Amino acid sequence: MNNLPNPAAKDGFIRGNPTGSVLARHSLAILVGAGLLMMLILSQLGENGIVSWFHLAGRDKHLQQEVAALEKKNQDLDERLHALENDPWALEKIAREEQNMRRPDEEVLMVLPPGDQAH
Repeated sequence: MNNLPNPAAKDGFIRGNPTGSVLARHSLAILVGAGLLMMLILSQLGENGIVSWFHLAGRDKHLQQEVAALEKKNQDLDERLHALENDPWALEKIAREEQNMRRPDEEVLMVLPPGDQAH
């Protein structure tokens, strides 16, 4: 092996294997790898990334619960409508309780809570 130092070439570049040349040879690969890693991280923080996916999964669960509650309410309203269409007593009960209606021969007594008494 030749232990003599390599002379500089006439074009100004050092030939041979000087210190740091491994980093210099792999710097392009390191730079491209770091750029790809940065792009991957930024893409996961964006609109279609993992953070958004978790947010949408939680929203989906909330909306499914809301749909179930609305379906239950809809079913209750359907049952009430069916009762009002087919049961005259149910219709009379609604008229009396919610509309404060009475028959012509009746008197309505209203009981007020203790704090609402007139002087």
